[in-house]
Amino acid sequence: MVEVVAKTYVVTDAQKLIQHWHGEDELSRQRTKGLTDWSNSAEFDLMRSTLVSGVSGTIPKMSGVLEAISRSTTYSAQTSGTIWSASILKGCMKSVWDQSNGDVATDLILGSYLSNATDDFTNKSTNVVTGTNVREVILSTDVFETGLGKVAKHTSRYLYQSGDATGRVLLVRPEKLKIAYLQRPYVKELPATGPFTMESVIGMMTLEVRNRTSNLFQTGFNIG
Repeated sequence: MVEVVAKTYVVTDAQKLIQHWHGEDELSRQRTKGLTDWSNSAEFDLMRSTLVSGVSGTIPKMSGVLEAISRSTTYSAQTSGTIWSASILKGCMKSVWDQSNGDVATDLILGSYLSNATDDFTNKSTNVVTGTNVREVILSTDVFETGLGKVAKHTSRYLYQSGDATGRVLLVRPEKLKIAYLQRPYVKELPATGPFTMESVIGMMTLEVRNRTSNLFQTGFNIG
């Protein structure tokens, strides 16, 4: 299903005439903001959108990653309140390996809470740097590697939202997930009916999943 993402903004003629401290005219500023808003909306829908067919006058929406990959073999819920750990991550990677015939996930996506928890995995390699001028402390975990492959860690603003009951973990192989654009985002000027300029950032796209079993989605984790 192709989804249309559009962000509209209006700038009055008076606003365009005002000189601002930043030196940028208001229409250019709103256009930049509109492009940013479009990008944020597209990112949200690519992660969390649920399929809407568009019949009976409803606005069609694509399936985002979470819905598109979730099947009995690629989605599971931990017992609510389960503590996220290195052993669970190893189990997730084994599950992907077994289901996908070795086409294992390469990227781990987490919300901020579980991302911080991953930084505290106690079995990670520790590099000790000594010296009188050392002022930098590094506590992050960027890559997690096992005998079944390694994943790069990323923190997402949209995987976990405040309305979600528990923490979420997503493992993906990005090369198996592709954005298909019917229309790449562009700025369209809309008809004005008064002393203002109206524009909209418009883009049309859907998500293609080329191998569902290369990905894994789990919920149920403790988030404090």
